[in-house]
Order: sequence, then C-alpha cells, then structure tokens
Amino acid sequence: MHKKVCLIGNPNVGKSSLFNILTHKNQHTGNWTGKTVENEVGEFVYKNVTWEIVDLPGTYSLIGESEEEKIASSFVLKGDYDVALVVADATNLERSLTLILEVLDVTKNVVVALNLMDEAKLKNIQIDVEKLKEFLDVPVIPTSMKNVQGLTLLCDTLNNERKPSQIKIVHQEKIKHYLDWILEKKDFSQGMALHYLRENHFGGNEKEEHILKFYQKYISRVEVILSYHAFGQDIMKEVIHRDNEKEKREDRFWNHILTNKKTCIPFFILLFFFLLFLTIYLSNFPSEWLFSFFEQLEPWLFKVLSFLPESILNPLLLGGYRTLYWVVSVMLPPMMIFFPLFAILEDYGLLPRIAFNLDKPFQKCGSCGKQSLTMCMGLGCNAVGVTGTRIMESKKMRILSILTNVFMPCNGRFPAMICMIQMFLVRDHSFFGSLWASCILLFIILFGVLLTFLVTKLLNFFLFKDEKPMFIMELPSFRRPKIWKTIKSAWKEKAFHVLKRAMVVSFPAGLLIYFLANIEVGGLTIFESIQNFLNPFGLSLGLDGAILLAFILGLPANEIVIPILLLGYARTGALTEYESLMSLKMILVGNGWTILTAINFLILSLCHFPCATTLLTIKKESGSILYTFLAFMIPTLIGIFLCFLMNLIF
Repeated sequence: MHKKVCLIGNPNVGKSSLFNILTHKNQHTGNWTGKTVENEVGEFVYKNVTWEIVDLPGTYSLIGESEEEKIASSFVLKGDYDVALVVADATNLERSLTLILEVLDVTKNVVVALNLMDEAKLKNIQIDVEKLKEFLDVPVIPTSMKNVQGLTLLCDTLNNERKPSQIKIVHQEKIKHYLDWILEKKDFSQGMALHYLRENHFGGNEKEEHILKFYQKYISRVEVILSYHAFGQDIMKEVIHRDNEKEKREDRFWNHILTNKKTCIPFFILLFFFLLFLTIYLSNFPSEWLFSFFEQLEPWLFKVLSFLPESILNPLLLGGYRTLYWVVSVMLPPMMIFFPLFAILEDYGLLPRIAFNLDKPFQKCGSCGKQSLTMCMGLGCNAVGVTGTRIMESKKMRILSILTNVFMPCNGRFPAMICMIQMFLVRDHSFFGSLWASCILLFIILFGVLLTFLVTKLLNFFLFKDEKPMFIMELPSFRRPKIWKTIKSAWKEKAFHVLKRAMVVSFPAGLLIYFLANIEVGGLTIFESIQNFLNPFGLSLGLDGAILLAFILGLPANEIVIPILLLGYARTGALTEYESLMSLKMILVGNGWTILTAINFLILSLCHFPCATTLLTIKKESGSILYTFLAFMIPTLIGIFLCFLMNLIF
C-alpha cells in the first residue's frame, strides 16, 4: 500500500529532523529560518505501508508572503496527499496552533506531532494533550526528535484509519460575512475560500468582482491570521499551563549579549575572526601534505599510463591532473575546518540574532534583516545564497538580495584569498602570522558587507519604489548541536559536495587550458595571444593579462583561477610544480607581482562576476535575463573601478 504525507510546521520545530529519522537521510537541520526553501521528498516503510513523505518549507501561515511560505501553502491547498502531519512546537504552542487551525480549515485529515516536549518540560510548560485532542478532534502525539521519543506511536497513528476532524472554526464577523457569501457561490472549504479570496479573482460577474476587490482591499493578511489566532485563544486557556515558566540561564546570558545592538556586532566580528584564524592556521599543514602527496603520485601515474601516446598522456597529467590536485590541495583543508565550525553556529541559533540586529541598517537600504541570512549562506556558496532569498517576503527584497549576494566571498574564492594574504601580506606562517592573516581576511569580508549595503541602497533608489519592507522572523531558542553529527553533515553536504563540483569542473578546465597553452597560431599559443591582448587593460588595473584571462576562464568555477594563472606564467605548456606557498610566491614575483598586484587581485576576487552555477541560479530564481546581466556586470564594474583607483593612487 502506498500513501503520501506532507510535513508542515513553523520554522525550527523539527520537521527536517523528523524527515531525516523516518527516511534515513541527512538533510541539514539548521536552527534558523530558511534552511528548507523547497520541498524535500523521501520514502519510508512502516508495517507494510510505503509512505512518500514531503518536507515542506517552514511557514507561519498558509496565506504566505515569502517564496518559501508560498511553496508550502500551495502544496497543502492542492491536497495531493493522504495525511497532513503538522509538527507543532510545545514550547510555543500558541504560535503553532494558528497554523494547525489554518490546515484544519483546508483539510480534516490531520495528525499533530507535538514536538520539543523535552524543552517544554525544562521550561515548566505543561500541556494537557488529551484536551488538545478533544478540541481539535485529531490525533496529537507528544514527540521529541532529539531523544527519538513518540516515533512509533506517530507511525502507528499515520497507518491507522481515522475519522476526519469535525472541528468548526468560527471566524470574526468581518471575515465571516465574506466567507458566507463566497461559500454560497463556490464549493470550497473555509480555508480554501480565504486563500483564494486573498489571491485570485473567480471570473464572476461585475458585482462579484467588485465584492472580491473590496475584500482584498479591506481585509488584510494579518487580519485573517488574527482571526485564527483569536479562535485558538479559547483552546490555549484550557490546554496549557505555565508553572513559573523559566528561561535557561544560558539563554538569558546569550540573549543579553546578542540582542543588544552595542554588543552584538562586535561579538560577531570577534567570532568570525576566531573562525577565520582557526581555518587559516590549521589548514596550512594538511594543504602542504596534500601537495606533497599528489606530486609524489604523479611519476607513478606516468609509469602506469606510459602505454598512452604523449599527445594524450601529457594533457591528462600535466593539464587535467595538476589542475585537479591543486584545487583539492588548496580547497579541501579550509573547507573541512570552516564549514563545520560555521554549521555549529547555525545549529546553536546564533545567526537569527545577526538578522535581528542588522534589520535597521538594511531597512535604511530598502531591504530587511533577513538579507543577512542569505549573505551567511553565500559564505558557503553564492548559488545557495541566491536560492535562500526565497525566505524574503517580497520580490523587491529577493532581487536586492540576489544582486548583492556575490559580495560575500564563497568557498571557491576563500582559498585563493588566503593564499595571496599569506604570500604577500604576512611575513610568516606562524601563530602570529595566522592572526594577522585572519584580520586581513575579516577586513575583506567586512568590506564586502559594506559594499552590500551600498549597492542595495543604490539599487533600491534606481530600480524600486521606496516601499517599507516587512520583517517577520522568530528568534529561536538556543539549542546545543550534536557536534559530531553536525560536523559529518557539514563535510558531506557542504565541503565534499562543493569539492566534487570543483573537481568535475577543474579536470576538463585543466585539459582546455593545456590545449590553449600548447596550440600555436602565428608563433604564439592561443593562451599567449589572448593574454597579450588583455595585458594593456590589465596593467591599467595594476594587474596583467594573465590575471584577467584566469578570471575569465574561471567562470565555470572560482576554484580554478589560480591554476589557470600559473599555466599562463609557466610558458611551458603545463602547470609548474611547487613545494610550498613560498615557491608559488617566487613564481608570481618572477612575473612582476608586487604587494599592490596582490591587493588588486584580492579586490577583483571579491568584486567580479559570479560563477556559472550562480548565474544560472540567478536566472532561475529571478526569472529575468536583465537581473542576471546586472548580477554579472555590477560587481565586475565595481571591481574594475576599485582596481583602477588603487593603481592610480599607488
């Protein structure tokens, strides 16, 4: 027997955790809004029943504003499922109850998983589950995903046949008047009627259209939600009892620091500095070891593949293989350190506090604090940051976030930046050298944040009307993450996933640049011809033609910029081998690099067009070639201007 169940609930109530337990998947469950921005589908089998389970994005209402809320509400309203499993937060039942009532107004086949019961107990919150069942007329199963409690009873309840809920939700008079009118005209449930009254026209006669327009104008989304909330208040009085509800001392301490505008931003700056320092200091040793390992492996590969002709062997090893192992050696160590540390901050619940404190400056720029969350996603991957803009409530704010996400350096740019800082801007790789390198990298990130504010303000002024954005987001309770599980998840979903993409791109890119560096036309290789053509413009920016060509050919992935650059300088038709960063520095210095060249390289690394994957994601999310073109041109022109200015001044 096959059945379908959809998981719906507010953000941060444990939907994805339940999904992972049932399906044995490893979807990352972050403690902040926006971790699930599209439907995740899986299967599980329980007592000969095969369930297809759909994990919907977190939503506070079926009458949603943000893209993630619309995805969730659209699925629920279509009714393509056997059971709607609403995951509720026992520590904040009042908020969850509003959504439960909305779902019950659409479909009566509902099961409620009352999750986080362990946290409710710690806060001395007592819930009369039997009375809640009686009021809602649906099964209510107390659960704790953290301790995997109540799961068997929940699965049994899903399998068992049950009568549809008979609850009759009574709305406030202002809304009830229009509901009665439309339900006489159309065969809808109350919830369906309310949703379509807010969103659509029914194509009726002129009088009907006039009434619908009047409804849409004078009954706001908030009023509809408050109508459900008012109905739920009577239930709340009967089922919940707070016996001197207490906030954990740990939560009070962190909230005192992180919701205070005077202490929050300095705290997060210091925290990011610490993350960057650990990443830079600890990644030096494994990076050098990987370089050494792959270099020693190369002669063995030449022997093993010696049966191949040189015309095939040399491109494979001197082009593809060397590019590949450079990307792996440089990228893997920092990603294996930074991503797990950052994931721990996500799971603990620190990131929403950034959004809370940055809301005011983003409001002045025409956006809202949620843009800071998409920026944090962009630190991992700009394409993920662009997808994450679905948490924004309006198209305007989504476009602003999409067009500025590239100013956050992603994992593909971090390793190259770290290399340049260590080679040219610090004297050694000791403990104190790593501290100084961390300060410089932090300054670059903060400069990217400043550019984000500036460009957001300018785009809002030139492209959009000055409308006041809306910012609705909860501050979740602090939850201590399961460290090892979080680390494994970060390695699998972020580090290895991104590395795999880089490896897939880097090997064929290595073959391409090898052929460009070995095919001659008119006495010069194709690579040299393009490099010479770009050189005058590159010199005007304090760079050179090889650097510009490396960035252009690095469009498929930022990770391969430096391998391409080295091939341009080698003039041997193959990447030059080197034993350490200092030997790499000698190659660059031998080709005219100075500290100013390195600084301008860092500027262009921060401010240039997104990678191909991000551009395709922008096209998909914005639905516009114009916005994709702007996302390409805006950072590139800013980078060119800043490099030209630096070269002019110094």
